[in-house]
Amino acid sequence: MKWTKMFAGEEREQDVADNGREMEREILPDDDDGVEIVARIRFNADGQIGRAALLLASTLTKEDEDSVKRQLLGLGWHSVATEVGGVYGDLPQKITRALVGAALNSGVIQKDQREMHALMHAAFESLDAFIPSGLLEASIGAKIAIVRNDRWISVAVMGDTAYHAVAHHERFGLGVMHI
Repeated sequence: MKWTKMFAGEEREQDVADNGREMEREILPDDDDGVEIVARIRFNADGQIGRAALLLASTLTKEDEDSVKRQLLGLGWHSVATEVGGVYGDLPQKITRALVGAALNSGVIQKDQREMHALMHAAFESLDAFIPSGLLEASIGAKIAIVRNDRWISVAVMGDTAYHAVAHHERFGLGVMHI
């Protein structure tokens, strides 16, 4: 069921789900092609670190990325995001440098065998899901997010892949590893 309310001159549309909870979304001006969806997610357990990484990898603006990182830091979780792009055959070295460099430079991990091992396993798992075999010459653009707490580290990769520019489509991968 959908209905519209007016709040101090702001028009908002609300969807009422089957469970009766309201989900609100802002109605943007007609000249804007998008819809802004505001969602609330409560993180309160170590096991939700994968969701946190997916959320961070899904951000589209620096402001949203910084907001998610600040909120995760409020839980005592450390995070960083970086971007990579190119043809898949050229990406393994780029991805490794970007991933390890971002994690070390931001302080998400220390140069410690245990932490590096966990990071690389989580990264391998996420990249294996993101880039299936057979995409060897595909063009790829991706955002990599790393989130870590005391016990777990998660790597999420979200972006586009295609053999041809007109065939780009979204993909994602997620890896979680115990430190």
